[in-house]
Amino acid sequence: MDLDQLDLNPRIIAAVKKAKLRSVKEVLHLSGPDLQRLTRLSGPDVQRLLRAASSHLRGSSVCTALQLLRQKEQFPEQHQRLSLGCPVLDGLLRGGLPLDGITELAGRSSAGKTQLALQLCLAVQLPRRHGGLGAGAAKTVTTR
Repeated sequence: MDLDQLDLNPRIIAAVKKAKLRSVKEVLHLSGPDLQRLTRLSGPDVQRLLRAASSHLRGSSVCTALQLLRQKEQFPEQHQRLSLGCPVLDGLLRGGLPLDGITELAGRSSAGKTQLALQLCLAVQLPRRHGGLGAGAAKTVTTR
């Protein structure tokens, strides 16, 4: 991707080119201090450069709630939920835990967090016909 496509002051673009950085990706592979040292730009200029480069690669499209809902309808397998094995908890969680993210279990000591995590490990391994995911091995991470 061409550096000239970035919406930046020409002075910043010139400094980047003088440092022999040829693409937006090369810029993003460097840390702020490294860019400052290579380009001799100020800290705020380097931050502007990094922001512009990441925006350029990411794109500036905004995703609306309606678009997310339609995406969920188009790709239902990516928005599955894992049953907790308890109809009351599943109802509170709208069908179970979502599979497209990280879920943190928090609570007082002996509230049942570990027991629930172990139950979920079992549910993940169950065949689909029994309400599981048929996924094989599972792992829990606990911290104190």
